Amino acid sequence: MQLEEYDAILCDLDGCLVSGPRVLPGAEALLARAGARLIVLSNNSTDTPATLSARLAAMGLMVPAGRIVLAGTAALEALARERAVRLCLYGSPALQRHARTLGLQLDRQTPSHVLLTRDEQFSYGDLRRCVGMLRRGARLLVANPDESHPGPDGDPVPETGSLLAAIRSVLPGLDYTVIGKPEPGLYHHALARLPAGPRRVLAIGDTPATDGAGAARLGFDLLLVGPLSARYPDLAAALAPVPEAGGIA
Repeated sequence: MQLEEYDAILCDLDGCLVSGPRVLPGAEALLARAGARLIVLSNNSTDTPATLSARLAAMGLMVPAGRIVLAGTAALEALARERAVRLCLYGSPALQRHARTLGLQLDRQTPSHVLLTRDEQFSYGDLRRCVGMLRRGARLLVANPDESHPGPDGDPVPETGSLLAAIRSVLPGLDYTVIGKPEPGLYHHALARLPAGPRRVLAIGDTPATDGAGAARLGFDLLLVGPLSARYPDLAAALAPVPEAGGIA
């Protein structure tokens, strides 16, 4: 893979750089080769850029918060630009704090908007209350449509999309807005972090339905890695030098 051909490299997090607490093969090499052209672009909806940057640093991966774009915080920032939002946020403590920092009014009684993220404390009671709020006219925003992401033990980790599926099983005709991949807004948000409008963009991901579809919509080249890739089990394989003709295979 000739990374030098690209002005911008948008790399997914889970399944590409890390899996839980484990750094995946090739992650360090990608960061070293891509340098400031790299943006970590993830449907992660539990971290903020600051908390994720610190978590990656503890794993030996140095990515400044300014080069991390996440679906959860992007959704909150979009809501903060609207007027008179009363928000019911199903999300992590880090996202709750970020919402307050942005000046959003959190309201679980009569919200104008409901934001669904990967809330590990989401319960049957939350499902009932959420359905009621949506039936009474609250607008639903969803951080990402992913049903799962790969866990470090090989088991799938339920994601925001699995919570959305529970809500839609009760409200099958529900209208909602997705913020994260494959929607183009998150990609544009990431590219705005780079100077001078990059001309050639490489998207790296492990999920065809989100990473692949998002790249296709915007005409970006795609590097698919992981179990769903036909060629590359990880970044290390994708970044390995191609043997010269006549060399040892």
